[in-house]
Amino acid sequence: MEEEVAKIDEKIADARKNYGDIEVRDAILEKAKWYRLHKDYEVAKKTYLEAYDITMGSSKRMDILFDILLMAIETQNLDLIRDNIEKCKKLLEEGGDWEHRNRLKVFDGIYNILIRDFKNAASLLIDCVATFTSTDIFSFKELVFYAVLTSMVGLDRTIIRQKVVHSPEILSEIRETPFLKQFLDSLYLCDYKSFFEAFGIFSSPTLFIVEIIETVKKDRFMSKHSKYFVKEMRIVAYSQFLESYKSVTLESMAKAFGVSTAFLDKELSTFIAAGRISCKIDKVAGIIESNRPDERIALYQKIIKEGDFLLNRIQKLSRAMDL
Repeated sequence: MEEEVAKIDEKIADARKNYGDIEVRDAILEKAKWYRLHKDYEVAKKTYLEAYDITMGSSKRMDILFDILLMAIETQNLDLIRDNIEKCKKLLEEGGDWEHRNRLKVFDGIYNILIRDFKNAASLLIDCVATFTSTDIFSFKELVFYAVLTSMVGLDRTIIRQKVVHSPEILSEIRETPFLKQFLDSLYLCDYKSFFEAFGIFSSPTLFIVEIIETVKKDRFMSKHSKYFVKEMRIVAYSQFLESYKSVTLESMAKAFGVSTAFLDKELSTFIAAGRISCKIDKVAGIIESNRPDERIALYQKIIKEGDFLLNRIQKLSRAMDL
């Protein structure tokens, strides 16, 4: 190993003496990639930054930062990922082609998955589907997997229909992953029983985890969020079902989901208490009543609140001017 590094150091020294900055940079990058290949990431990062300092042009500089991002993603160093994404965004403002822009969206999408911002992750990854070329980060199949799962948690049904369900690129790939297609179709087509079967949730309180959850649990980016993902997907399904009804019996809703009334009652009670689902349960009558707030009333209350705040600020300012 030391002999290989020594040879590269000789090449760097020769480039410094006999050639220009481009040759020096290329030799330093060769050294950085050698350390990265041997998983000495700290030394690799320092060497990449040495090459970065003598590199001209936003695209070339972004290429170096992308290599650092690949290392940061492998170790899931969130601070390093965030900092380098911000650097790349500033470089894009100076000038960058569509390929670098799309590649950065993939990195940004991964970062948003890691910090559990599935809404932003979905928007970024879906934008990359039609022009995806970053196969060194992950495969197109994995891109579709992440785009579908994050969109189901983070985006509303209309956007999912436009950008996921009817996307030719996603349709061409999702057929190769039957359990993922079943999972997406069951929610979009309101087949809630099949949706819960994809989770392995049956009328008994025992949960039998099947392929979709096993895949999430083993995934390098989603595994830390597996419990959160399961919980959020249930909330999405319950909320979507209740949007269609002013009131519905607990028994008929339980039947639609293929679970027992006791299981559904316990689940809904937990989510209602946490403020995640807008409804109430009449246990005596066995009825679930939706109590979604009126959007116009909510907007009116928001305007009144902001108006009061503005008036208070004006009054304080006028008193200060009188003094």
